[in-house]
Amino acid sequence: MPKHASGTVLEIEIRFSNDEPLHRQLYNAVKLAILQGRLRPGTRLPSTRLIAGDLRISRTTVLNAFDQLSAEGYLQGKVGSGTRVASYVPGDLAKHFRRSQHHPLESMGKISKRGHIPAYADLSFLPPSARPLRPGQPEVKLFPLELWSRLAAKHWRRANRDPEHIDSFGYRPLRQAICDYVGRLRGVRCEPDQVLIVCGAQQALYLSAHTLLDPGESVWMEDPGYPRARAAFLGAELRLIPVPVDSEGLVVSVGRKREPAPRLVFTTPSFQCPLGSMMSLARRFELLELAKANHTWILEDDYFSEYRYGSGPVASLQSIDQDGRVIYIGNFSKSIAPLLRIGYLVLPPPLVESFQRVRFTMSRQPPGMEQAILAEFIAEGHLERYVRATLRTYRERQEALVGAIHEKARGLLETPPHGTGMYLVAWLNPGVDDQAAARAAVAHGVDAIPLSTFCIRPLARQGLVLGYSSYDPSRIRTAVNQLCAALSKSGR
Repeated sequence: MPKHASGTVLEIEIRFSNDEPLHRQLYNAVKLAILQGRLRPGTRLPSTRLIAGDLRISRTTVLNAFDQLSAEGYLQGKVGSGTRVASYVPGDLAKHFRRSQHHPLESMGKISKRGHIPAYADLSFLPPSARPLRPGQPEVKLFPLELWSRLAAKHWRRANRDPEHIDSFGYRPLRQAICDYVGRLRGVRCEPDQVLIVCGAQQALYLSAHTLLDPGESVWMEDPGYPRARAAFLGAELRLIPVPVDSEGLVVSVGRKREPAPRLVFTTPSFQCPLGSMMSLARRFELLELAKANHTWILEDDYFSEYRYGSGPVASLQSIDQDGRVIYIGNFSKSIAPLLRIGYLVLPPPLVESFQRVRFTMSRQPPGMEQAILAEFIAEGHLERYVRATLRTYRERQEALVGAIHEKARGLLETPPHGTGMYLVAWLNPGVDDQAAARAAVAHGVDAIPLSTFCIRPLARQGLVLGYSSYDPSRIRTAVNQLCAALSKSGR
């Protein structure tokens, strides 16, 4: 049962069944009474002995609470005059306290334009927990957790005994392991001193935008393209130039007409986000020629590059760059686990010092222990074995999704077979709004992302981005049935 203080401090309640310590309950109650104006400045409080007796708690408990309140300046005690509420606490604090909890941002002062930039498209209609067919979810059940745990235990045991120095560019054995890995699988040419470890691809995008360009300068953006890249560039106050993509990737000729000499080009050549096409060799050379002629930087985001079905990974754009114009971005959140927020940049040597200076202004480095574990995971070949295992599973699941759409969703959805990735685009019938279709799908228990959220300019035909990587074939087929019901009910 709660115990109330009658006639001492206003409506103070102590609950002995509460997990919170008694002195902390008393501290919070008195502090709240002061902040809400129920205990006015200068008010004299009863003696600690009286309060303890009234609440049936020990005097030591009361003393501990009052000591903390005095240390924080809420109470003042003088010999012979007892304990009082601090006189410098504003007399109208109660009014201020009530209003401050509900102040609209506009009334609290100006913030920067960057503070108003949406971090991502409005996907608030999606439920908090992912359901089929939400894209971008790796199958974490396949991850060799016991192996990772053994590596973690090993590195924690020797952490204090044999500490490894980690500089601002990251743990050097990890940088070496990344060089070996991307050199072997992606043809990337680099040395460890060119590799900068970051907290995922988003930090890489933000860091690149702020290092390479000044506000107002132009960046070609694939359209449709990666929304979080768009947010990073808008956050750096860059001028976005939407450039369309087709079956060969970024249409360089259209980009030249819209902005002949961009300062930066962002591209996803191995798996165009979100359409899934691969940039042709002719387009790659065309883009590199533009970069050389105009001193343009190319930011190559190489996500999903490991996941090609029926053929090995294609070489990166960086591998054929002879002029040091390409900055290569990779990360492990899709190939290992989303919670492992470790990514990396491979920089042309002349940019290393500049990126290091900007890096100092925003963060130091990702957690060192995770870097050490990941370094050994890659160097011992565990990552490549894991990717091969997930590759077989993802291919089976993609076939299940494509097959279910072809069988169940004729007249509602259309999707070509893909040879890459962890998601695909299912095209809606002409005239169907993908936002309405996605909301209808969610109401029927299926998560889908509208293709329009990836676009700067509207597409002639809209679609849904559907993931398959973390859902087994039976759940995929069930989800397609639910999706068909949603689209049929919403009028196609």
